[in-house]
Amino acid sequence: MNDLVRRAPWLWRALLLLGLALALLPTTDLLRLAGSLDAADGMIEIVDDLPPDSLVLVGFDPDLGTYAEIRPTVRTLLADLLEHDARLAFVSLTPEGRALAIAERARLLAGEVAPDRLIDGGFVPGAEAAIVSLARAIVGGGDRLVAGLPDEPIALGLIVGGNDIGPRSWVEQFEPRIEGLDLVAVAPSVLLPELTPYLESGQLRALLATPRDGAAYRESAAPSALGEIDGPPPLAVLLGMLVALAVLGFALATHFGGALRSSRGREPA
Repeated sequence: MNDLVRRAPWLWRALLLLGLALALLPTTDLLRLAGSLDAADGMIEIVDDLPPDSLVLVGFDPDLGTYAEIRPTVRTLLADLLEHDARLAFVSLTPEGRALAIAERARLLAGEVAPDRLIDGGFVPGAEAAIVSLARAIVGGGDRLVAGLPDEPIALGLIVGGNDIGPRSWVEQFEPRIEGLDLVAVAPSVLLPELTPYLESGQLRALLATPRDGAAYRESAAPSALGEIDGPPPLAVLLGMLVALAVLGFALATHFGGALRSSRGREPA
């Protein structure tokens, strides 16, 4: 075996790369890229059940690094809610989320959405502590932190999450303090492992957190000029992950290969 490896140095590098792929495949949840339509159907059902003129609280805190992955799905979902005559109240707890919320709200206003349907709740500093204070303010147990938030019942909570503040924080800090409020979420695929238990327990009513789920939702939702149908193809996302894995494997192979040759060079004749 050692003679074979010395004659074909690429072979052990390929074996190392294959081992890395097999080890990482279960944890990266790649199989969900070709998953079912359950996630999309669940989100569509919740949106369809909203009464007219419902107030939807949008916790908008994606980050710049992962927003490109979920942006088409977020835009389609916002358009779908507006098509169902909902009013959207945007609240952000991170600076990046606030910047992206301003951009998305401006885009919708440019699409001739009435300003009273796009409520700017502003930026609430404090991260998870701000979620608790916001929940208390909504139920009337604290000072009103968000001046632009209407004093009326909220029909649905939509959480657009990122690495800093995601749906997990809202489920743990907000939902227990707001009785009867359903939470749905859109999040990058990196957050899927930590969000799956909340989805299975019903604490999240619906979740779109893989490219495949997002694509299925965009295909099934009612078409709208305000949405964004085209998104990153699942195959392209998978290919990118495999390329990154190949680069990592090659780097490790080069490092350990050099170390192995050095150690053999030091062996006594």
